[in-house]
Amino acid sequence: MKYVSIYHANLNYAYLPERRYEFVIRRSYELIFDTYREKLPNDKYVFEASGYTIEQMAIKTPDVLAKLKAAIAAGQCEFMGSPYAHPMLPNFPEEDGRWAIKFSNDIYEKYLGLKPKSFWNPECGWRSYVKNQVADNGYRNLLQEFEQYSRSLDADGNPLRPEIYDVEKIDNSQFYNFDFKYDLPGTEKALHFPFKNLEGMAPDTLRVFLRTDRIAVFGVRYFMSHPGHSLDNYVELIKKFSAQNPGEEEGAMLIYADDAEYVGTNAWYNLKYCNDPDAIFEAMPDAEEKLVALVEAVRELGEFTTFDSACNELPALEDKINFNDNMSWHGGQASNWSGTPMAKLLRPWQALVREKLKDVEDTLAPDVLEAVWFHLTNSYNSDGQWPPTTKASPHFIFPFNYAYNFQNLLTAEMLLGGVDRSSLDTDPVATMKAVFTMQQDLVLEKAERLMASGSAQEQKDAAFAKELIARSRDTSGIAPDAKVLYPAEYEVRAEALIKARQLVGGVIVAGDK
Repeated sequence: MKYVSIYHANLNYAYLPERRYEFVIRRSYELIFDTYREKLPNDKYVFEASGYTIEQMAIKTPDVLAKLKAAIAAGQCEFMGSPYAHPMLPNFPEEDGRWAIKFSNDIYEKYLGLKPKSFWNPECGWRSYVKNQVADNGYRNLLQEFEQYSRSLDADGNPLRPEIYDVEKIDNSQFYNFDFKYDLPGTEKALHFPFKNLEGMAPDTLRVFLRTDRIAVFGVRYFMSHPGHSLDNYVELIKKFSAQNPGEEEGAMLIYADDAEYVGTNAWYNLKYCNDPDAIFEAMPDAEEKLVALVEAVRELGEFTTFDSACNELPALEDKINFNDNMSWHGGQASNWSGTPMAKLLRPWQALVREKLKDVEDTLAPDVLEAVWFHLTNSYNSDGQWPPTTKASPHFIFPFNYAYNFQNLLTAEMLLGGVDRSSLDTDPVATMKAVFTMQQDLVLEKAERLMASGSAQEQKDAAFAKELIARSRDTSGIAPDAKVLYPAEYEVRAEALIKARQLVGGVIVAGDK
């Protein structure tokens, strides 16, 4: 068995402000490049980054970008592409996604001098036209997810894998779902070989290789030293799914296909698993040690290869593969991203700007036309509208991420000479209430308890927390007919909530796992 590791780098990450970009680049991406070059020189790997991420690396850390280029030139690293600003491709029109991928390809040509062959589809989001967006932009390999495939239907409406579909079908996921009810055999060929027959596309136009959360999620938790996720247990899991039937040709398997930021920093781990949203993107001192130990242990089982090699040098499966529209990875749905309060606020405005763009595009100079498309599609960034706010996990969208979407959309509108926002049926005050109220209520409930039975300092802090919540809920300064939410109005209220939450010692903001 051969093995593939893909490190997905995304500086548009939720809760990651620009002031922390260089820290993440150096503690994560540079650590990966240095470790492979110095400690693992004979092991191949795949590094994927959006056009935005590569551009920010070129601006902020050109020396680190030079290390990536050197790894690619040496043949040790395959570079994998993705859309410029990490949009959920199935949530927007097909043409828009084509532009987003083109803008990334332009950046890769400019800074890396190459055009990638393999494509990372953000969140593995799916609609039937995604395959065309990818192939028509020059890619020949696509990463998707086994759990999507095994829970999907063919063109006639029949389950592709009925034995799995019957027990793992998810009808209406509101968030991630890692509940695997089917005991998947380690000999599963869909994890070991590429597919060449993608529904609705000529054979061998686009090869699809599948990651699985059954393995990848373990990898994230291994790097975070999550209880029960030791190196020995990780290797045993990899061994289990490396099994092959007698007489079968050698296959390949993805052992890691997740966020690069979990190698070197803790990324979102403390928010997801430790209920500590104030301790994220911190350095992990044992990251290099863990990376070397993992690669060396897996190398005993088989050599590492690239995604492109796994897709094109192994025998392809003849089975037809398909994915249901609206699917995403981790058992989620693409509509989870389009259904957040912030997405519902932005989408009508985005549609209005797009409508004017289509009306006047024939009259625009080429440079202006491209600039409008660039900023409009940047406003689709997924993490400026994520995470969802649920009762179990009352998250809110980070102000920096929302501001990125807003500023790009405002720029696109400005370049078009404005639009008539009075036609928008949007309410920024109602949006803020939907985003903030659940967490604010939790803070107030805890503040009341502390004021009743806490120490003198706790009572003082709780009183201040209540004041912050009360004052941040005052929206009288926002015009009653406002149609858009300016980032500063949102940020000051978000910062007040963060401070109030800290004053009461935190509340449960991550009940979903």
